[in-house]
Amino acid sequence: MKTTTMSAARALNSAVTNKLNQLPRQLLKAFPRRLSLEETITSFFFSRYELVIANEENEKQVSYKTRHKVYCEEMKFEQKNAAAIEKDKYDDRAINCYIKHRPTGECAGTIRLVLPTEAGLSLPLEEKCADAFDDGSLLPSSCDPTSICEISRLAIPREFRVRQMRSKILPADKLKKIKQKKSTPFNVEHFPYLSIALYLMATSICQHLNIKHAYVLMEPKLARRMKAFGIHFNPVGDAVEFNGKRVPYRLSTNVLLEDLAKPLKSFHKKIHSKLDNALHAVETVPTHTARPIQKPLRVAQAA
Repeated sequence: MKTTTMSAARALNSAVTNKLNQLPRQLLKAFPRRLSLEETITSFFFSRYELVIANEENEKQVSYKTRHKVYCEEMKFEQKNAAAIEKDKYDDRAINCYIKHRPTGECAGTIRLVLPTEAGLSLPLEEKCADAFDDGSLLPSSCDPTSICEISRLAIPREFRVRQMRSKILPADKLKKIKQKKSTPFNVEHFPYLSIALYLMATSICQHLNIKHAYVLMEPKLARRMKAFGIHFNPVGDAVEFNGKRVPYRLSTNVLLEDLAKPLKSFHKKIHSKLDNALHAVETVPTHTARPIQKPLRVAQAA
């Protein structure tokens, strides 16, 4: 009888302990933790998009076709062509990458990194506007070719440009509270997450390739807009006329990561983690030769 009572007591204690251990999980379901702004941005983006480094030819075609759609059909910067691709001589020594919209499979935006070569081939920016540089020592050709690149061909199709401006990343009540806080460095309501993600994606590739400086030829208003998010494009020359007013800029990978607005640091870490996984198999990437990248860079799946 005594043994039976002790067994029953132990069984009861075990059952009570199990129930108590389950309480935290049950409480979390009943009272879910509120995500921080950093977590909300990251969760929102990766629930809808994935990152692709275009190494396979069919992946490169996605970038070229998106560029044709934006630069030739929408912006009218270049002539349309029957193949519906926008490609130039620099793509033979460039890394193209893009953002894929998970629900539709459509390309939501693309960007590329053009690399210099041992053969002395210059970056597109220097060929177009070398005379605009204030200081000759800042010209790409004055730098170690293994430490520089040019970021160009940022292209986001119209439907996704509109989408990113209309998307409500935060619920109305939380957005109202965030907007009242003076500590928030940028307007969350109009957050260009695709443009930001493309530049942070390019930055992570620069990190992987040990590229110290990236050159960009861009509109001054876009540079000013990016500055609000801690992405500082430093002008290195005067404005030139190239599909509108453009200024040559240079950004430092290390400085960008230090100055990045705090709510975007987690976003960049997630992007870098995804790309780091995709690039892990690449032991040596020829950043200053004309040979193509040998090992495939795969899709970085969204979390």
